[in-house]
Amino acid sequence: MNEKDIKKLLGENIRKIRWGKNMTQEAFSEKIGIEPSSLSNIENGKSLPSTQTIINIQHEFSVSPNEIFDFDVDYLRSGQYLEEEICSAVRTFDVEKKRVLYKIVKAIEVNA
Repeated sequence: MNEKDIKKLLGENIRKIRWGKNMTQEAFSEKIGIEPSSLSNIENGKSLPSTQTIINIQHEFSVSPNEIFDFDVDYLRSGQYLEEEICSAVRTFDVEKKRVLYKIVKAIEVNA
């Protein structure tokens, strides 16, 4: 999956969250602290939301990371594909990013 695909799928999920709250782009963007034009670009797959924007969406609308990042794409369901993609990405990480990822994995294991 390339960056263009991720932008598109992430934007679609954020649009679904907004629609589920019956909100206009203007009202939703105000709640999460961005300009309506920025939200439009995100929903249309032209740009990625910042980490802070994602956190604001989660906080303001009580949505889980799954609701934002679960892309219902068949090839993502393959365990082998996921493992290959994860390993490929991790190889490019610096030590600090690997430490953060390790903490995330450990937190998931504890809560599983």
